[in-house]
Amino acid sequence: MNTKQDFQEKMEIQLAKLQTQIDELKVKSSLAQADAKDAYQEQLASLNTKCQTTRLKLQELKSKGGNAWEEMKDGLETAWSDLQDSFNRAVTHFR
Repeated sequence: MNTKQDFQEKMEIQLAKLQTQIDELKVKSSLAQADAKDAYQEQLASLNTKCQTTRLKLQELKSKGGNAWEEMKDGLETAWSDLQDSFNRAVTHFR
């Protein structure tokens, strides 16, 4: 990604797709047995927190101009990677 706008758009698309997948997990959790439901809820709470953190970092990035946004880019990519890893672990856990 060469430009701030390209990077922002890419992150927004990725976050939207992942949010859809998280919403699908929420539906599955509501249909789960009582013992599995608690585990789903824990995973979902963690995912929601990480998703919110990533969204906040994206909002911060949007407000930065000049070269400052590039400094924030690494932090946002790290937050995204953490969120994605957590989601993948949750999906694997509930298969």
